[in-house]
Amino acid sequence: MIRKLARLLALLALALALAEGADPSAAVGQTLAVTGATVIDPLAEAPLEDGVVLMTDGRITAVGPAGAVDVPAGTSVIDARGKYVIPGLMDANVHLYLNLDLETLIKYEGRYHEIVLEAAQLALKTGQTTVFDTWGPLASLAKARDTINEGEAPGSRIYFAGNIIGFDGPLSADFRAAAAAHVSKSFVNRTNEAWVHGTGRDLMWMTPDSVRAAIREYTGTGVDFLKYGSSSHVEMYFISFSERVQRAIVEEGHRAGMTVQTHTTSVESLDMAIEAGVDIITHGDISGPVVPIPMETMRKLVERDIAVSVLPITQRRLEALQEHNPDGTLTPYMTVGRENQARMIEAGVSMLLSTDAGIKHPVLLAESATIASDTVDQRTKLGEGHFNALAALEELGMEPMEILRSVTSHIARAYELDDEIGSLQPGMIADLVILDANPLEAARNYRSIHAVIKDGQRVDLDALPVAPIISVLKPEG
Repeated sequence: MIRKLARLLALLALALALAEGADPSAAVGQTLAVTGATVIDPLAEAPLEDGVVLMTDGRITAVGPAGAVDVPAGTSVIDARGKYVIPGLMDANVHLYLNLDLETLIKYEGRYHEIVLEAAQLALKTGQTTVFDTWGPLASLAKARDTINEGEAPGSRIYFAGNIIGFDGPLSADFRAAAAAHVSKSFVNRTNEAWVHGTGRDLMWMTPDSVRAAIREYTGTGVDFLKYGSSSHVEMYFISFSERVQRAIVEEGHRAGMTVQTHTTSVESLDMAIEAGVDIITHGDISGPVVPIPMETMRKLVERDIAVSVLPITQRRLEALQEHNPDGTLTPYMTVGRENQARMIEAGVSMLLSTDAGIKHPVLLAESATIASDTVDQRTKLGEGHFNALAALEELGMEPMEILRSVTSHIARAYELDDEIGSLQPGMIADLVILDANPLEAARNYRSIHAVIKDGQRVDLDALPVAPIISVLKPEG
Protein backbone atom coordinates (compact mmCIF):
# COMPACT_ATOMS: atom_id res chain seq x y z
CA MET A 1 0.00 0.00 0.00
CA ILE A 2 2.81 2.44 0.89
CA ARG A 3 4.60 1.66 -2.39
CA LYS A 4 1.44 2.25 -4.40
CA LEU A 5 0.75 5.51 -2.55
CA ALA A 6 4.28 6.77 -3.33
CA ARG A 7 3.81 6.19 -7.02
CA LEU A 8 0.36 7.77 -6.98
CA LEU A 9 1.86 10.89 -5.42
CA ALA A 10 4.57 10.97 -8.09
CA LEU A 11 1.99 10.68 -10.85
CA LEU A 12 -0.17 13.32 -9.16
CA ALA A 13 2.77 15.74 -9.25
CA LEU A 14 3.12 15.15 -12.98
CA ALA A 15 -0.61 15.67 -13.48
CA LEU A 16 -0.52 18.96 -11.57
CA ALA A 17 2.38 20.15 -13.70
CA LEU A 18 0.38 19.41 -16.83
CA ALA A 19 -2.73 21.10 -15.43
CA GLU A 20 -0.69 24.25 -14.80
CA GLY A 21 0.57 24.21 -18.37
CA ALA A 22 4.08 23.13 -17.46
CA ASP A 23 6.15 20.52 -19.24
CA PRO A 24 6.60 17.62 -16.77
CA SER A 25 9.99 16.90 -18.29
CA ALA A 26 11.15 20.31 -17.06
CA ALA A 27 10.44 19.52 -13.40
CA VAL A 28 12.73 20.92 -10.74
CA GLY A 29 15.53 18.55 -9.74
CA GLN A 30 15.98 16.90 -13.13
CA THR A 31 19.35 15.19 -13.14
CA LEU A 32 19.75 12.71 -15.98
CA ALA A 33 18.60 11.92 -19.50
CA VAL A 34 19.47 9.03 -21.82
CA THR A 35 19.10 10.07 -25.46
CA GLY A 36 19.29 8.53 -28.90
CA ALA A 37 18.87 4.90 -27.88
CA THR A 38 16.31 2.30 -28.89
CA VAL A 39 14.10 2.08 -25.80
CA ILE A 40 12.72 -1.41 -25.17
CA ASP A 41 9.97 -1.37 -22.56
CA PRO A 42 8.51 -4.83 -21.82
CA LEU A 43 5.06 -3.23 -21.45
CA ALA A 44 5.20 -1.31 -24.75
CA GLU A 45 3.83 -2.60 -28.03
CA ALA A 46 7.14 -2.09 -29.83
CA PRO A 47 10.65 -0.69 -29.25
CA LEU A 48 11.01 3.09 -29.51
CA GLU A 49 13.83 4.16 -31.82
CA ASP A 50 15.80 7.35 -31.16
CA GLY A 51 14.15 7.59 -27.76
CA VAL A 52 14.69 9.73 -24.69
CA VAL A 53 14.36 8.62 -21.07
CA LEU A 54 14.24 11.51 -18.63
CA MET A 55 14.83 11.02 -14.90
CA THR A 56 14.21 13.32 -11.94
CA ASP A 57 15.14 12.54 -8.34
CA GLY A 58 15.42 8.83 -9.02
CA ARG A 59 12.15 8.52 -10.96
CA ILE A 60 11.38 8.31 -14.66
CA THR A 61 9.52 11.50 -15.59
CA ALA A 62 9.21 11.15 -19.35
CA VAL A 63 9.83 8.63 -22.13
CA GLY A 64 9.34 9.45 -25.79
CA PRO A 65 10.89 10.05 -29.19
CA ALA A 66 13.56 12.69 -29.64
CA GLY A 67 11.89 16.03 -30.22
CA ALA A 68 8.83 15.09 -28.17
CA VAL A 69 10.64 15.16 -24.82
CA ASP A 70 12.22 18.43 -23.75
CA VAL A 71 15.58 17.94 -22.02
CA PRO A 72 16.04 20.97 -19.74
CA ALA A 73 19.25 22.97 -19.79
CA GLY A 74 21.76 21.73 -17.24
CA THR A 75 20.60 18.13 -17.41
CA SER A 76 23.31 15.46 -17.39
CA VAL A 77 22.98 13.59 -20.67
CA ILE A 78 24.13 10.13 -21.68
CA ASP A 79 24.36 9.97 -25.48
CA ALA A 80 23.28 6.40 -26.25
CA ARG A 81 22.96 6.55 -30.02
CA GLY A 82 23.24 3.06 -31.50
CA LYS A 83 22.53 1.46 -28.11
CA TYR A 84 19.54 -0.15 -26.40
CA VAL A 85 17.83 0.75 -23.13
CA ILE A 86 15.93 -1.82 -21.07
CA PRO A 87 14.69 -1.83 -17.47
CA GLY A 88 17.08 -2.98 -14.77
CA LEU A 89 17.37 -6.76 -14.73
CA MET A 90 16.16 -8.87 -11.79
CA ASP A 91 16.56 -12.35 -10.37
CA ALA A 92 13.50 -13.86 -8.69
CA ASN A 93 15.47 -16.32 -6.57
CA VAL A 94 19.03 -15.73 -5.34
CA HIS A 95 20.95 -16.49 -2.15
CA LEU A 96 23.29 -13.57 -1.51
CA TYR A 97 24.85 -15.53 1.32
CA LEU A 98 25.29 -18.98 -0.24
CA ASN A 99 28.69 -19.79 1.23
CA LEU A 100 27.83 -22.62 3.61
CA ASP A 101 31.28 -24.20 3.75
CA LEU A 102 32.38 -24.50 7.36
CA GLU A 103 35.52 -22.43 6.80
CA THR A 104 33.54 -19.38 5.65
CA LEU A 105 30.83 -19.76 8.28
CA ILE A 106 33.47 -19.71 11.02
CA LYS A 107 35.89 -17.15 9.60
CA TYR A 108 33.26 -14.53 8.83
CA GLU A 109 30.83 -15.04 11.68
CA GLY A 110 29.48 -11.60 12.53
CA ARG A 111 30.40 -10.33 9.06
CA TYR A 112 27.94 -12.18 6.85
CA HIS A 113 26.38 -8.85 5.88
CA GLU A 114 29.67 -7.90 4.21
CA ILE A 115 29.44 -10.97 1.99
CA VAL A 116 25.81 -10.11 1.22
CA LEU A 117 26.94 -6.63 0.16
CA GLU A 118 29.67 -8.11 -2.04
CA ALA A 119 27.05 -10.32 -3.67
CA ALA A 120 24.65 -7.43 -4.20
CA GLN A 121 27.45 -5.46 -5.85
CA LEU A 122 28.38 -8.35 -8.16
CA ALA A 123 24.72 -8.53 -9.15
CA LEU A 124 24.52 -4.79 -9.82
CA LYS A 125 27.72 -4.88 -11.86
CA THR A 126 26.02 -7.31 -14.25
CA GLY A 127 22.82 -5.33 -14.72
CA GLN A 128 20.69 -6.69 -11.88
CA THR A 129 19.29 -3.62 -10.16
CA THR A 130 16.92 -5.68 -7.98
CA VAL A 131 17.25 -9.18 -6.54
CA PHE A 132 14.98 -11.32 -4.40
CA ASP A 133 16.80 -13.37 -1.79
CA THR A 134 14.71 -16.41 -0.90
CA TRP A 135 16.83 -18.00 1.85
CA GLY A 136 19.53 -16.52 4.03
CA PRO A 137 20.57 -15.10 7.43
CA LEU A 138 17.86 -12.61 8.37
CA ALA A 139 19.83 -9.99 10.30
CA SER A 140 22.68 -9.94 7.79
CA LEU A 141 20.32 -9.54 4.85
CA ALA A 142 18.43 -6.77 6.65
CA LYS A 143 21.64 -4.91 7.45
CA ALA A 144 22.87 -5.11 3.87
CA ARG A 145 19.45 -4.17 2.46
CA ASP A 146 19.19 -1.14 4.71
CA THR A 147 22.80 -0.07 4.05
CA ILE A 148 22.09 -0.03 0.32
CA ASN A 149 18.70 1.65 0.66
CA GLU A 150 20.18 4.40 2.81
CA GLY A 151 22.85 5.12 0.19
CA GLU A 152 25.74 4.03 2.40
CA ALA A 153 26.95 1.41 -0.10
CA PRO A 154 26.18 0.53 -3.71
CA GLY A 155 24.39 -2.68 -4.58
CA SER A 156 21.31 -4.23 -6.08
CA ARG A 157 18.08 -3.41 -4.34
CA ILE A 158 17.40 -6.34 -1.98
CA TYR A 159 14.09 -7.90 -1.00
CA PHE A 160 14.36 -10.98 1.19
CA ALA A 161 12.44 -13.76 2.91
CA GLY A 162 14.97 -14.86 5.53
CA ASN A 163 14.35 -18.52 6.30
CA ILE A 164 12.42 -21.01 4.21
CA ILE A 165 9.62 -21.75 6.67
CA GLY A 166 9.84 -25.38 7.77
CA PHE A 167 13.59 -25.68 7.16
CA ASP A 168 16.30 -25.65 9.79
CA GLY A 169 19.61 -23.82 9.34
CA PRO A 170 22.81 -24.50 7.39
CA LEU A 171 24.25 -26.97 9.93
CA SER A 172 21.12 -29.12 10.06
CA ALA A 173 19.66 -32.13 8.31
CA ASP A 174 18.14 -29.76 5.76
CA PHE A 175 21.55 -28.67 4.49
CA ARG A 176 24.96 -29.74 5.86
CA ALA A 177 24.36 -31.81 8.96
CA ALA A 178 27.69 -33.66 8.67
CA ALA A 179 29.64 -30.44 9.20
CA ALA A 180 28.05 -29.92 12.64
CA ALA A 181 30.18 -32.72 14.11
CA HIS A 182 33.33 -30.65 13.59
CA VAL A 183 32.36 -27.56 15.59
CA SER A 184 30.87 -26.82 18.99
CA LYS A 185 27.16 -27.20 19.65
CA SER A 186 27.14 -23.56 20.60
CA PHE A 187 28.39 -22.55 17.14
CA VAL A 188 25.89 -24.87 15.47
CA ASN A 189 23.02 -23.34 17.42
CA ARG A 190 24.14 -19.76 16.75
CA THR A 191 24.57 -20.40 13.06
CA ASN A 192 21.26 -22.18 12.59
CA GLU A 193 19.36 -19.56 14.58
CA ALA A 194 20.76 -16.82 12.31
CA TRP A 195 18.54 -18.36 9.64
CA VAL A 196 15.64 -20.00 11.49
CA HIS A 197 14.14 -17.43 13.91
CA GLY A 198 11.41 -19.76 15.11
CA THR A 199 10.37 -21.03 11.68
CA GLY A 200 12.24 -24.35 11.46
CA ARG A 201 11.26 -28.01 11.39
CA ASP A 202 9.49 -27.72 14.74
CA LEU A 203 6.56 -26.14 12.90
CA MET A 204 5.87 -29.46 11.19
CA TRP A 205 4.71 -30.88 14.55
CA MET A 206 2.25 -28.07 15.13
CA THR A 207 -1.44 -27.47 14.46
CA PRO A 208 -2.48 -24.89 11.84
CA ASP A 209 -3.35 -22.38 14.57
CA SER A 210 0.05 -22.76 16.22
CA VAL A 211 1.83 -22.36 12.89
CA ARG A 212 -0.33 -19.34 12.14
CA ALA A 213 0.79 -17.69 15.40
CA ALA A 214 4.46 -18.39 14.62
CA ILE A 215 4.14 -16.92 11.13
CA ARG A 216 2.33 -13.86 12.44
CA GLU A 217 5.30 -13.20 14.71
CA TYR A 218 7.78 -13.83 11.90
CA THR A 219 6.14 -11.31 9.58
CA GLY A 220 7.15 -8.63 12.10
CA THR A 221 10.88 -9.36 11.91
CA GLY A 222 11.62 -7.14 8.90
CA VAL A 223 11.35 -9.67 6.09
CA ASP A 224 9.87 -8.46 2.79
CA PHE A 225 8.00 -11.62 1.75
CA LEU A 226 7.48 -15.21 2.89
CA LYS A 227 8.74 -18.49 1.53
CA TYR A 228 7.88 -21.91 2.93
CA GLY A 229 8.74 -25.48 2.04
CA SER A 230 5.89 -27.44 0.53
CA SER A 231 8.44 -30.24 0.13
CA SER A 232 11.73 -30.94 1.86
CA HIS A 233 15.21 -29.93 0.75
CA VAL A 234 17.62 -32.84 1.07
CA GLU A 235 14.87 -35.49 1.03
CA MET A 236 13.09 -33.81 -1.86
CA TYR A 237 10.40 -36.48 -2.15
CA PHE A 238 8.86 -35.64 1.26
CA ILE A 239 5.86 -33.35 1.69
CA SER A 240 6.53 -30.85 4.48
CA PHE A 241 3.17 -29.35 5.41
CA SER A 242 -0.45 -30.37 5.03
CA GLU A 243 -2.65 -28.26 2.77
CA ARG A 244 -4.44 -26.66 5.71
CA VAL A 245 -1.14 -25.62 7.32
CA GLN A 246 0.03 -24.28 3.96
CA ARG A 247 -3.16 -22.24 3.72
CA ALA A 248 -2.53 -20.84 7.21
CA ILE A 249 0.98 -19.73 6.16
CA VAL A 250 -0.33 -18.12 2.98
CA GLU A 251 -3.18 -16.38 4.80
CA GLU A 252 -0.85 -14.93 7.42
CA GLY A 253 1.54 -13.66 4.78
CA HIS A 254 -1.28 -12.01 2.90
CA ARG A 255 -2.68 -10.57 6.11
CA ALA A 256 0.70 -8.85 6.60
CA GLY A 257 0.59 -7.49 3.04
CA MET A 258 3.32 -9.82 1.79
CA THR A 259 3.59 -12.10 -1.20
CA VAL A 260 4.01 -15.77 -0.33
CA GLN A 261 5.99 -18.31 -2.30
CA THR A 262 6.90 -21.93 -1.77
CA HIS A 263 9.76 -24.33 -2.43
CA THR A 264 8.49 -27.37 -4.35
CA THR A 265 10.36 -30.33 -5.83
CA SER A 266 7.63 -32.81 -6.77
CA VAL A 267 4.38 -32.84 -8.73
CA GLU A 268 2.22 -33.20 -5.60
CA SER A 269 4.02 -30.59 -3.51
CA LEU A 270 3.53 -28.22 -6.45
CA ASP A 271 -0.17 -28.99 -6.77
CA MET A 272 -0.74 -28.68 -3.01
CA ALA A 273 0.91 -25.26 -3.00
CA ILE A 274 -1.33 -24.09 -5.83
CA GLU A 275 -4.38 -25.15 -3.83
CA ALA A 276 -3.02 -23.31 -0.80
CA GLY A 277 -3.15 -20.04 -2.75
CA VAL A 278 0.52 -19.10 -3.11
CA ASP A 279 1.60 -16.21 -5.31
CA ILE A 280 4.86 -17.69 -6.63
CA ILE A 281 6.16 -21.24 -7.01
CA THR A 282 9.92 -21.26 -6.46
CA HIS A 283 11.74 -23.47 -8.99
CA GLY A 284 8.33 -24.92 -9.86
CA ASP A 285 9.86 -26.43 -12.97
CA ILE A 286 11.64 -28.96 -10.74
CA SER A 287 9.12 -31.78 -10.41
CA GLY A 288 11.38 -34.69 -9.51
CA PRO A 289 13.78 -37.00 -11.36
CA VAL A 290 11.19 -38.89 -13.43
CA VAL A 291 7.74 -37.35 -13.85
CA PRO A 292 7.06 -34.05 -15.65
CA ILE A 293 4.34 -31.69 -14.43
CA PRO A 294 0.87 -32.97 -15.47
CA MET A 295 -1.08 -30.75 -17.86
CA GLU A 296 -3.89 -30.47 -15.28
CA THR A 297 -1.48 -28.77 -12.89
CA MET A 298 -0.03 -26.66 -15.71
CA ARG A 299 -3.53 -25.40 -16.51
CA LYS A 300 -4.07 -24.43 -12.87
CA LEU A 301 -0.94 -22.27 -12.95
CA VAL A 302 -2.26 -20.40 -15.98
CA GLU A 303 -5.88 -20.12 -14.88
CA ARG A 304 -4.99 -18.90 -11.39
CA ASP A 305 -2.23 -16.63 -12.68
CA ILE A 306 0.44 -18.11 -10.40
CA ALA A 307 3.97 -17.15 -11.38
CA VAL A 308 6.72 -19.77 -11.49
CA SER A 309 10.36 -18.95 -10.90
CA VAL A 310 12.32 -21.37 -13.08
CA LEU A 311 15.93 -22.58 -13.22
CA PRO A 312 16.76 -22.72 -16.93
CA ILE A 313 20.05 -24.29 -17.97
CA THR A 314 21.50 -24.47 -21.46
CA GLN A 315 21.58 -27.67 -23.46
CA ARG A 316 25.37 -27.48 -23.25
CA ARG A 317 25.21 -27.50 -19.44
CA LEU A 318 22.69 -30.33 -19.34
CA GLU A 319 24.93 -32.45 -21.57
CA ALA A 320 27.93 -31.67 -19.33
CA LEU A 321 25.96 -32.80 -16.28
CA GLN A 322 24.86 -35.99 -18.01
CA GLU A 323 28.41 -36.78 -19.15
CA HIS A 324 30.51 -35.72 -16.17
CA ASN A 325 28.07 -35.93 -13.26
CA PRO A 326 25.43 -38.51 -14.25
CA ASP A 327 24.92 -39.65 -10.66
CA GLY A 328 24.54 -36.14 -9.29
CA THR A 329 21.32 -35.59 -7.35
CA LEU A 330 20.14 -32.73 -9.54
CA THR A 331 21.10 -34.15 -12.96
CA PRO A 332 17.81 -36.03 -13.54
CA TYR A 333 15.84 -33.18 -11.95
CA MET A 334 17.35 -30.72 -14.42
CA THR A 335 16.63 -33.07 -17.31
CA VAL A 336 12.93 -33.21 -16.43
CA GLY A 337 13.00 -29.52 -15.50
CA ARG A 338 14.05 -28.52 -19.01
CA GLU A 339 11.09 -30.46 -20.39
CA ASN A 340 8.79 -28.69 -17.92
CA GLN A 341 10.16 -25.30 -18.97
CA ALA A 342 9.40 -25.97 -22.63
CA ARG A 343 5.87 -27.02 -21.77
CA MET A 344 5.37 -23.94 -19.57
CA ILE A 345 6.37 -21.69 -22.46
CA GLU A 346 3.86 -23.44 -24.70
CA ALA A 347 1.12 -23.27 -22.03
CA GLY A 348 1.64 -19.56 -21.34
CA VAL A 349 2.73 -19.84 -17.70
CA SER A 350 4.13 -16.59 -16.25
CA MET A 351 7.79 -17.55 -15.89
CA LEU A 352 10.30 -15.69 -13.73
CA LEU A 353 14.01 -16.02 -14.38
CA SER A 354 15.88 -17.31 -11.34
CA THR A 355 19.21 -18.95 -10.61
CA ASP A 356 19.62 -19.91 -6.92
CA ALA A 357 22.90 -18.00 -7.34
CA GLY A 358 25.37 -16.76 -4.77
CA ILE A 359 29.08 -15.94 -4.74
CA LYS A 360 31.03 -18.90 -6.08
CA HIS A 361 34.01 -19.68 -3.83
CA PRO A 362 36.92 -19.88 -6.33
CA VAL A 363 39.01 -22.22 -4.16
CA LEU A 364 36.19 -24.68 -3.54
CA LEU A 365 35.22 -24.59 -7.21
CA ALA A 366 38.79 -25.41 -8.25
CA GLU A 367 38.86 -28.34 -5.82
CA SER A 368 35.47 -29.72 -6.86
CA ALA A 369 35.39 -33.35 -7.97
CA THR A 370 32.82 -32.40 -10.62
CA ILE A 371 34.60 -29.30 -11.97
CA ALA A 372 34.23 -30.60 -15.54
CA SER A 373 30.49 -29.95 -15.33
CA ASP A 374 30.51 -27.23 -12.65
CA THR A 375 32.21 -24.71 -14.93
CA VAL A 376 30.02 -25.19 -18.02
CA ASP A 377 27.44 -22.38 -18.39
CA GLN A 378 27.22 -22.02 -14.62
CA ARG A 379 23.79 -21.58 -13.06
CA THR A 380 24.51 -20.64 -9.45
CA LYS A 381 27.40 -18.21 -10.02
CA LEU A 382 26.13 -14.74 -9.18
CA GLY A 383 26.73 -12.32 -12.04
CA GLU A 384 26.95 -15.13 -14.58
CA GLY A 385 24.00 -17.44 -13.97
CA HIS A 386 21.33 -15.01 -15.19
CA PHE A 387 23.05 -14.59 -18.55
CA ASN A 388 23.17 -18.37 -19.02
CA ALA A 389 19.52 -18.68 -17.98
CA LEU A 390 18.50 -16.08 -20.58
CA ALA A 391 20.33 -18.07 -23.25
CA ALA A 392 18.57 -21.23 -22.08
CA LEU A 393 15.13 -19.63 -22.42
CA GLU A 394 16.07 -18.61 -25.96
CA GLU A 395 17.08 -22.20 -26.76
CA LEU A 396 13.70 -23.39 -25.49
CA GLY A 397 11.89 -21.15 -27.94
CA MET A 398 10.67 -18.33 -25.70
CA GLU A 399 9.88 -15.17 -27.69
CA PRO A 400 12.48 -12.39 -27.30
CA MET A 401 10.11 -9.89 -25.65
CA GLU A 402 8.86 -12.59 -23.29
CA ILE A 403 12.46 -13.33 -22.32
CA LEU A 404 12.84 -9.67 -21.38
CA ARG A 405 9.60 -9.80 -19.37
CA SER A 406 10.80 -12.91 -17.53
CA VAL A 407 13.72 -10.93 -16.11
CA THR A 408 11.89 -7.62 -15.57
CA SER A 409 8.14 -6.94 -15.58
CA HIS A 410 6.93 -10.47 -14.80
CA ILE A 411 9.10 -10.57 -11.68
CA ALA A 412 7.96 -7.13 -10.56
CA ARG A 413 4.32 -8.09 -11.05
CA ALA A 414 4.66 -11.43 -9.23
CA TYR A 415 6.19 -9.65 -6.20
CA GLU A 416 3.53 -6.90 -6.42
CA LEU A 417 6.15 -4.26 -7.15
CA ASP A 418 5.09 -3.46 -10.70
CA ASP A 419 4.04 0.03 -9.59
CA GLU A 420 7.70 0.72 -8.77
CA ILE A 421 10.05 -1.36 -10.93
CA GLY A 422 10.16 -3.61 -13.98
CA SER A 423 9.27 -1.21 -16.80
CA LEU A 424 10.15 2.19 -18.25
CA GLN A 425 6.88 4.00 -17.57
CA PRO A 426 6.76 7.55 -16.14
CA GLY A 427 6.60 7.48 -12.34
CA MET A 428 8.65 4.30 -12.04
CA ILE A 429 11.95 4.08 -10.17
CA ALA A 430 14.70 4.96 -12.65
CA ASP A 431 16.47 1.60 -13.02
CA LEU A 432 17.89 1.11 -16.51
CA VAL A 433 20.50 -0.93 -18.34
CA ILE A 434 22.10 0.41 -21.52
CA LEU A 435 23.28 -2.33 -23.88
CA ASP A 436 25.63 -2.12 -26.86
CA ALA A 437 23.65 -4.77 -28.77
CA ASN A 438 19.98 -5.57 -29.29
CA PRO A 439 18.74 -8.14 -26.74
CA LEU A 440 15.73 -8.91 -28.95
CA GLU A 441 18.07 -10.22 -31.65
CA ALA A 442 20.00 -12.61 -29.41
CA ALA A 443 19.96 -13.39 -25.69
CA ARG A 444 23.76 -13.24 -25.58
CA ASN A 445 23.42 -9.48 -26.12
CA TYR A 446 22.28 -9.03 -22.51
CA ARG A 447 25.97 -9.39 -21.71
CA SER A 448 26.86 -6.27 -23.72
CA ILE A 449 26.40 -3.91 -20.79
CA HIS A 450 27.43 -0.35 -21.55
CA ALA A 451 26.01 1.30 -18.44
CA VAL A 452 23.76 0.60 -15.47
CA ILE A 453 21.54 3.27 -13.90
CA LYS A 454 19.94 2.66 -10.51
CA ASP A 455 17.68 5.16 -8.76
CA GLY A 456 18.44 7.64 -11.52
CA GLN A 457 22.22 7.56 -11.01
CA ARG A 458 24.86 5.98 -13.21
CA VAL A 459 26.68 3.17 -11.42
CA ASP A 460 30.48 3.07 -11.36
CA LEU A 461 30.77 -0.50 -12.58
CA ASP A 462 34.57 -0.53 -12.42
CA ALA A 463 34.43 0.07 -8.66
CA LEU A 464 32.35 -3.05 -7.96
CA PRO A 465 32.61 -4.98 -5.78
CA VAL A 466 33.92 -2.35 -3.38
CA ALA A 467 35.42 -4.62 -0.71
CA PRO A 468 35.41 -8.19 -2.05
CA ILE A 469 35.84 -11.06 0.37
CA ILE A 470 34.95 -14.31 -1.40
CA SER A 471 35.11 -13.56 -5.12
CA VAL A 472 38.79 -12.52 -5.02
CA LEU A 473 40.09 -15.70 -3.37
CA LYS A 474 42.52 -17.66 -5.52
CA PRO A 475 43.38 -21.39 -5.52
CA GLU A 476 46.94 -22.21 -4.54
CA GLY A 477 49.37 -23.59 -7.10
